[in-house]
Formats: sequence, structure tokens, C-alpha cells
Amino acid sequence: MEGAFAMTSYTFHGVTDTLTPENEKYKVALDTAAAAFEDAEKLLNDASFENRDGWKEDQTTDDGDIVYAKHTKEGTKMVTVRTVLPGKADDVMKETWTGAATLPEWNPNIDFASSVATLTDHVDILTYGNNDVLIVTGREFVSARLYRKVGNDYIMASRSVDLPQLKVKKGKVRAWLHLAAARFRPDPTDPENKTLTDVVMHVDLKGLLPKMLVNQVVGRIMMMDAEQNKKHFTELKKAKDAAAAGQ
Repeated sequence: MEGAFAMTSYTFHGVTDTLTPENEKYKVALDTAAAAFEDAEKLLNDASFENRDGWKEDQTTDDGDIVYAKHTKEGTKMVTVRTVLPGKADDVMKETWTGAATLPEWNPNIDFASSVATLTDHVDILTYGNNDVLIVTGREFVSARLYRKVGNDYIMASRSVDLPQLKVKKGKVRAWLHLAAARFRPDPTDPENKTLTDVVMHVDLKGLLPKMLVNQVVGRIMMMDAEQNKKHFTELKKAKDAAAAGQ
């Protein structure tokens, strides 16, 4: 929706994101992020998602977390995984939102990541790329993200946005992210130390790839990232606890 002075603005859960005049050139990014958030919230709140009704087991991490998958009307596969991450939901969300640029430092699956633009405190644009998976060469993405705190939980959503000024990196194929979503909830068993995390990914890897291979790769990417995320947040929690003990 557009408000006075043609400033693009969206309100979700009592928080409004409004583009400044100099950021109106990124209107498509805010529009895209807002639509992604609406789709993510609808999906995450659906009982069939919570019960994994219509989803099939696809991959299993070393810790026993299960990646589920289902086919979409676009002919591609959507995958999801639920994990328990060490740390409070507030801390997990903060690290996820502000730490994107450090992803290549601790996640060997990520080749590069950087911010394109910060549109508001709750909306930004990222570009990032993953390394080769199986025989599939690295893909890159340009996506708009938006997050909100909903009660004690957080919902973050992102979707690819077409910004012609950002050229494809050499050796990469620009893939299209239909939807990426994450929900961070205090784990009811230990809300001060654990976060119940749901991650969803629906992506078109593009390129000339056999459908069977694409389906294998998408689930594997989700599994690999889930494993690396758990390792990373475990290390962060240990460091925080050690610092607190030393005070």
C-alpha cells in the first residue's frame, strides 16, 4: 500500500515499515518482502504444517532432525525442518538478522553473503551464494527480508527480488527463492535456553538440471544448513555462558 507523498508503507503486528524518499527506488523489494511475510505467516500458522500433513520425510540430520518435503504447484519442492537451537529466542533472532554477513565464516556451505541495502529496522536486501552441492554448481540469490515479533515468537520471511544493477557473480547461477521463512519460538521445556525453530525453503535452482537431481539437492541444502546452524548456535551459547560465569 502507498501512503502520503507516495511513500511505500506496510504495517504488520503494530509495526510499520515506510520507505524514505531515497529508498523508494527499492519499492519492489519492500512489496516483495511484505508479500513473502504474509505467505510465510499463513503457512506457519496452518495446522497441516504443524502436523506435517501432506509432507514426506526427505532427509535426516546427524542429530536426528527430519527434513520434510512436499511438491508445489510451481512444480518444485518445498522443504522444512524443525530444530531446537541453544539460546533464547531473542538472541537467536538477533544473530540471524544481524549476522548474515558472517555466514561464510562459520557455514562452509555459504560462499559469500553481504547486505545490499537496509530499508528499515525490519526490512533489508541481501545477496548471498552457496558452494557446490553434489554435482550442482553454486547458486546465488538476491532477496528481500522482513521480520516481526509476534507475541513471544519471531517470524522472518524472504523472497527473491529482481535488481538488474546486481550482476551475477562469475561461476554462479542466479536461483530464484519463491519463499524462505523462519519462526523462532521459546522452547516450552526451557524458554531461557532453547529456541524451537522452524525453517522453510521453496527455491527454483534454475539452470538445466534434471528434476530428480534438483529434488535431491534442495533437501540436502536444508539438511546441511540445519546442521551448521545448530553447531554455530551451540558455540555462541557456550561463549555467552562462559562470559557470564566469568563476571
